[in-house]
Amino acid sequence: MYNSDLWLEKISADFGDRKSIVGFLLDAGIDISELVDASTELVPWKHCHCEQSGSEREMEDDENQCKQNEATIEEPYSLVSVPDSALLYGMHCYRDRFVRVFPHSKDDAMCYAKQAESTIDQIKGMLRDGHGASIDVFLEAAYRTMLVQEYFPASVECYYLWALLCFTHNAFQPSLAFLDIGCNIDDAFEPIQDLAHKVRLVLNGVYGSNGEAPLLDESGSGPSAQLSNALAIIFQRFDSDRDGVLSVSEIASMIQITNGRPAPRSTIQHIIGVFGGRIQTKGGRMVSGWDIDSLTDFYIGQSLDDPNETRNDLAKFGFDPSTLSKI
Repeated sequence: MYNSDLWLEKISADFGDRKSIVGFLLDAGIDISELVDASTELVPWKHCHCEQSGSEREMEDDENQCKQNEATIEEPYSLVSVPDSALLYGMHCYRDRFVRVFPHSKDDAMCYAKQAESTIDQIKGMLRDGHGASIDVFLEAAYRTMLVQEYFPASVECYYLWALLCFTHNAFQPSLAFLDIGCNIDDAFEPIQDLAHKVRLVLNGVYGSNGEAPLLDESGSGPSAQLSNALAIIFQRFDSDRDGVLSVSEIASMIQITNGRPAPRSTIQHIIGVFGGRIQTKGGRMVSGWDIDSLTDFYIGQSLDDPNETRNDLAKFGFDPSTLSKI
C-alpha cells in the first residue's frame, strides 16, 4: 500500500522533480524555496507545515476546496494535512496535480494553455534587462516559470527559461543541468541547443580548454590565481605615480593599449563610475579612478561576458593568453 511519502514522491516522478529544480536554482543563487513552500498556487510536493486538525469533517472540506481549485489556473491550492489521514493527504496531492496536467475538459486545457503562454511572455519581458536585472526579478521569473511547469511538466520551454535565468546570473553548471533536462524532453528545440552552445563556449573560455589556465575561480565570482597575479602586475605597470589608484589618465593609457586607439573621456568616466569611483590614495587624497579591486571586478565581468576578449587583452599587456604568465 502506498503511504503519504510514496504518493508525494510519485508527484516528482511523474510530473518533474521540484526538489531538483529548486536545488539547481539555489546553486545559481536564485533561492525560491520560500516562495514555493508558501505558495497557494502550487500543489504541495512534500508534507505541509500548516496547522493540522484530526477532524474528518475538515479533511472533507479540504477535498471540496481542492475540487473548486481545479477549475482555473489562477485559483489558489489549499489542503490541510491531518495526522490520521497522511495517506489521504498524499493521494489528494497527487490527484490534484494529475487533473491539472490532464484536465477534465478541452475548455480547461485551452484555458491553462492560454494562461501559460501569457505567463511565459511576461517572463521573457522580465528578462530583457539581462545581467542588469535585480535579484527580485530573477526570483519572480523563476517562480512564475514554476507556475507554468505545474500544468505543463513536459514543457521544454520551462527548462530553457530556468537555464537562461541561471546563465544570465553567471551560474553555468546549473544552467547546463536544466539544459540537459530540456534536451531529454525535446532535443530539437533550437533555443535549448543555441543556449547550450553558448554556455559551453563561455565555460571553455573562462576555465580553459586544452591545458589553458582558468580566468576565474571555481565559484565563477572571483579571479583565478593566474588572473589575479597578472592583474596585480598590470596594475603596478599603469599606476605610474604609485599612489594605489589608477587615475583617469592612467586608465586611458591602459585602454589605448587594449583597444588600439584612445577612448573618449566620457567612456572612461562611465567605467570608473561602474567599477570604481572616488578612491583614497596612499597619500590620503581622494581621486576619481580604480583601485586593484576595481580592475579585478572589470575583468571578472568581461571574462563572464567574453572570455576571449580578456585573454586578448592580457596578450596585449605581454602575457601568454593560454597560461596567463608573463612572456
